[in-house]
Amino acid sequence: MNRSHDILFFLLSMTVCFYACGGPSRSRDSGKRFEPRLQRSLQAILNQPTLRPMTIGLKVVSLDTGDTLFAHRSAGLFHPASNTKLFTAVSALRILGPDYRFLTTIFADPDLAIRGDTLSTNLYLYGRGDPFFSTDDLDRLAGTIAAFHPVVIAGDVILDDSYFDTVPLGEGWMWDDVQYGYSAQLSAMTINSNCVQVKIMPGDAVGAPVAVRISPSTAYLTFDVKATTMSAGSESIAPLRVQRHWQARRNIITITGALPLGAGERLFIRTVEEPGLYAALLLKEQLHARGVYITGRVRRGKTPYRARALATHKSEPLTTTVTKMLKDSDNLSAELLIKTMGQHRSGETGTTQGGLRAVRQVLTEYVGLDTLSYRFADGSGLSFYNLVTPDQTIALLAAAYQDTTLRRSLMEALPIAGIDGTLKNRMKGTEAEGILRAKTGTLSGASCLSGFVYTQDGEPLVFSIMMNNYVGSSATARRAQDEIGAVLAGFSRK
Repeated sequence: MNRSHDILFFLLSMTVCFYACGGPSRSRDSGKRFEPRLQRSLQAILNQPTLRPMTIGLKVVSLDTGDTLFAHRSAGLFHPASNTKLFTAVSALRILGPDYRFLTTIFADPDLAIRGDTLSTNLYLYGRGDPFFSTDDLDRLAGTIAAFHPVVIAGDVILDDSYFDTVPLGEGWMWDDVQYGYSAQLSAMTINSNCVQVKIMPGDAVGAPVAVRISPSTAYLTFDVKATTMSAGSESIAPLRVQRHWQARRNIITITGALPLGAGERLFIRTVEEPGLYAALLLKEQLHARGVYITGRVRRGKTPYRARALATHKSEPLTTTVTKMLKDSDNLSAELLIKTMGQHRSGETGTTQGGLRAVRQVLTEYVGLDTLSYRFADGSGLSFYNLVTPDQTIALLAAAYQDTTLRRSLMEALPIAGIDGTLKNRMKGTEAEGILRAKTGTLSGASCLSGFVYTQDGEPLVFSIMMNNYVGSSATARRAQDEIGAVLAGFSRK
């Protein structure tokens, strides 16, 4: 039977009496005081024959006493997959602060001139890395400009994405994943997660091309539709394939295969090349839809000194960004946070390497980790170059939990077992439902789960489970992780 969420938030508000209140104290590992019953239960899970091919690291620590309750290969290095986002989240909250907001601004030339219904100026779309800036946000900016009542803007729409460097992908990412939404390109001027939605329906009759529409509607992409409509009773229907010409780095999407007559709408998400220019064209198209004609073209450039700000969008606080990143395991936001941290610390163009330097500094000063004992190549966990241990993950989470200025922000951002995020459909009907909060992580051959759980006695535990080196589906690894989570939530010292 599940315990009330009120219990969880009451416990979150309590100060852990074993730690100083003024700031983050390091996790005290006062010794391996294994609880025999817990040890037997966890070891039985790890001994399952289906897990034998895997390399597994597991550690469980009491946040009340600092005791290690269970450890198995916890000092070994593993591919953390999206558990990397835990390190990104804690670092961003420390470096940028929970109230940090991203700004996106449309500027005009310093010497803009108004003659009748014509506004003579270029428009500069200046992005500062807002991961969740959307078409609706851009349209509100366009509405502000249209409120000046120009009929013509004599100038260009200029993308200024110089807040970050122009490296579009992460080090060690899979080269053949770049057309899919989880591997979208990085840009200081991000919009709609740098993707488009491709919606496909059968045509009006057998043999007709399928009907295609995209959201948002834009001329930025072109389509080569070869897919056709077949009768509903056809025995052999070629599968529908939606492929962007990613190898040629072009915004052309080819659709092949077939849909049976009467089939429902199919939705595909595909990335775009040069997402900043995508945003700039959308601005031009939105202004045109509002009756404002722009005479020039869309191009990349720099905002001039003393440019005039016409409209600015301010994002939600960083806590909202971190919550979306962790709940949904959003890769793009993690990578943009890394570059933002680099820019914030240096005052110069944001880069991944600069952001990772800032992360390493946090992990040294705040957590006490040796920079030579782990490796991060990105902020999302897509890179196979990332290596970290369960011990180090425990140290990070324990430091954040002990920090009263950070604890609630992190805890509320984590997926909740059986309730939301990437854990919505996991551990339902077990003692962990509604109680365990943790970050998932999945790559080919890697599955991880790290976070917090309260026992039957209300004792807070921090745990890290890392499973690597298996072939095929991650279902077996996830089942074992769920069993471990249920055991921890159901544990009692009494």
